[in-house]
Amino acid sequence: MSELKAERYPVTEAMREAFVVDIDFHFEPAMEKLLPYVDHPGAKRTLSLDDFPPTTRYWASGYATSYGGNGRQTHGVAETADDVIDVSEKLALDMPILTPGYNTLPDVQNVVLKNEIVRAYNTYVLEEVSPADENIKVLPALPQWDPEQCVEEIELWGDNDDVVGFYGFFGHYSLLGNTQYDQVFEALVKHDLPLALHGGGTGNWPQKDLIGNSIRTWTEMYGLVHPVRAMMMVGNMVMNGVFDKYPELQVVMIEGGLNWVPFIKMRMDEVYQDHPEDIQLSERVTELGQEYLKKQPSEYIEDHFSFSSQPIDIPKKTKNFEAMLDMTNAKDSLMFATDYPHYTLELANWAFESSAIDEELRENILHENAKRVFRI
Repeated sequence: MSELKAERYPVTEAMREAFVVDIDFHFEPAMEKLLPYVDHPGAKRTLSLDDFPPTTRYWASGYATSYGGNGRQTHGVAETADDVIDVSEKLALDMPILTPGYNTLPDVQNVVLKNEIVRAYNTYVLEEVSPADENIKVLPALPQWDPEQCVEEIELWGDNDDVVGFYGFFGHYSLLGNTQYDQVFEALVKHDLPLALHGGGTGNWPQKDLIGNSIRTWTEMYGLVHPVRAMMMVGNMVMNGVFDKYPELQVVMIEGGLNWVPFIKMRMDEVYQDHPEDIQLSERVTELGQEYLKKQPSEYIEDHFSFSSQPIDIPKKTKNFEAMLDMTNAKDSLMFATDYPHYTLELANWAFESSAIDEELRENILHENAKRVFRI
């Protein structure tokens, strides 16, 4: 585990005194640690020859920084319980919620192989890591390319005390408004657990597409493509009646940004009010026998979605930050995240330094919202 670039991230006494829940602490054990939990002989052989399976990645974040590499392990790598405890102390984190560090896993071509990685990872982290400390919580991985396997993982681990939700992806993948995912939502609701969606396959866009063939920089890819895909996931789930059928379901969007939330709420309301008739053509809405959605799109976003703070993208003017926090309903929807160990890591100092954040809002962001959403 490499050393944190501490000069960029000073930890203050106030940060240490606060109770901080981190909802995006990437845990990324090498494949050799997962091998004892891999059952499929072909997958075991493949993973013993190589580490993480190769994926197609067209844009590299390492080209855009002075540290090089792929940007995923700029500040180290957590592979064991001791690593998690050590990093948490350094970053002033009281409750790390472990998220899989394999953000390109959906891009692996072999379904059998990536299903085995999911099963092995979940077993390793829940049998060998989280039991080491009562404050280590886990978002086990969901193989969302295989909805039936998702249900198996939820049923296997959903009652584990260390599990606070399940982890999937938004990205260049099927959108979850598709009815094939209803069985996944039913299992999550059954276990009273939220669905966390993290950006996956960040450095990817179809290169034969004219847009993809024109993109040159990581600012375009991570700065723009990532939030667009988050918006598409939110809008697709809302407009296809997911929350009319599953009113108890909660969704947490991780690392998709925040300042687009007011835009999508207003834009979707405006367009839906003017063009509502095709909602009847949605498969799920047809199944429910509804003519229209039960609420305005913005109401579903306010009632069913929460968002990670990283990347926070704070406006320069305090009044604009105050407006952003208000328009995103941050008091109920915003939860702190570091994104450790990625180059884009953020600590909690901004929550103490900005006059736009009072003590009540700070506590909601740093721990209260996470405790409520993740049933901690």
